[in-house]
Amino acid sequence: MKAALKRNPNSSGFTIVELLVVIVVIGILAAITIVVFTGISQKARIATLQYDLSGSANKLKLYYTEYGTFPQSLDTSSCPVGPADTRYCLQVTPGNVYTYTTSSPYKSFKLVITNTVSSLAYAVTDTTTPTVYVPPTGILAALATPTIPAGANPHAVAISADGTSVYTTNSNGRTISMYSRDTGTGLLTALATPTIATGTWPQGIIISSDGTSVYASNSNDNTISMYSRNTSTGALTALATPTIATGASPWCIAISADGTSLYASNYNSNTISMYSRNTSTGALTALATPTITTSGSNPYGITVSPDGTSVYTVNQYNFSNTVAMYSRNTSTGALTAQATPTIATGSAPYGIAISNDGTSVYVTNMLSYSVSMYSRNTSTGALTALATPSIATGGTQPQGIVVSSDGISVYADNYMSDTIAMYKRNTSTGVLTALGTPTVAAAGAYDLIMSPDGTSIYAAGYASNTILMYARN
Repeated sequence: MKAALKRNPNSSGFTIVELLVVIVVIGILAAITIVVFTGISQKARIATLQYDLSGSANKLKLYYTEYGTFPQSLDTSSCPVGPADTRYCLQVTPGNVYTYTTSSPYKSFKLVITNTVSSLAYAVTDTTTPTVYVPPTGILAALATPTIPAGANPHAVAISADGTSVYTTNSNGRTISMYSRDTGTGLLTALATPTIATGTWPQGIIISSDGTSVYASNSNDNTISMYSRNTSTGALTALATPTIATGASPWCIAISADGTSLYASNYNSNTISMYSRNTSTGALTALATPTITTSGSNPYGITVSPDGTSVYTVNQYNFSNTVAMYSRNTSTGALTAQATPTIATGSAPYGIAISNDGTSVYVTNMLSYSVSMYSRNTSTGALTALATPSIATGGTQPQGIVVSSDGISVYADNYMSDTIAMYKRNTSTGVLTALGTPTVAAAGAYDLIMSPDGTSIYAAGYASNTILMYARN
């Protein structure tokens, strides 16, 4: 039996052991080949990402040389919009996608390119070279010094486009508190002269994109206070003619990105006041037709689209529960109601925000504890509710809302729950998803603003008479 198992010396076959050795060797060689190929492919993807990014950054800088600003956004073909110019379309290799971030006055940009196969991502700005990009988580964390004193009942908050100044209206203090901001740490410091007078019960506050003017709406005086801003120190000075008349109870104000128009929502007269702005002096002048009706009751939050072609305001009470939609004449600033003038919201809409790319609009609903989500037609300005039209805020009486400059995060404060709800935004669909940590503590937060660089959030602490300060991870 043993003899039968002996190998025939003249046989040309292989033993099982020899076959196994060959198979192992082939496997090792295959593994080495795969590793080497994967490494080569990875290096090739990185090289392509860097090449696309460097070339596109140069295109954007050439665009800036011609127009004096970077594009307000990119279209679906990665071509500049605002103004459009197909000569400066960005180069993109198939499999790579861009995320472009900028904000008024469009003097800087951040461009992120991602490979859809490997998820590798690189970023470049107007002042840097391509580097590996790790997207932020969006989670907020209170700063080591979490608050700074404000006046009596701070209501609304604003930040300058250069990120160096923050202001808040103090409703019961009849003042604006003024702060300098450390752009490295996000900490605020009150100016040597910490406040400036307003009218009675100041509510909304806005800063022009060029940083030279600040405006505050006085809801009990039916006026807007007008200030010039020292762009070096952040200090405000009332204009020679310090106020201009509005409708009844102006609550919120908004300014166009080009700085030529300002709008005020008049809560008790159901109108929007329309003004032209002198970009040299900052003075406002009512348009020949000074107001337009809101097609609903009690207008509150108001915003202008980044491209300047649309204006939206929420109609809050008396069963309106709508967003009023207007087309804006970019030459005159005059508003015209859209053919379909309103779209439904949740109950008692309050705040409204629009993404920097102009494709999404979000509204906080105080009595349904939710955020309504809309897609925006960038050609017509019309809004359409998403398939899932709203998302819960995880708290009660949500009011302020803000979209991050990079478009991947949205935040809404829950005034009665003392929290800020945190969401991740799908930049393709606009859909919001609550973060794993859905809220952060925020005592009495009434309004929110985010720094242009996306690293800080500030909330007006209405009940605590403070500004709450957060870092965004």
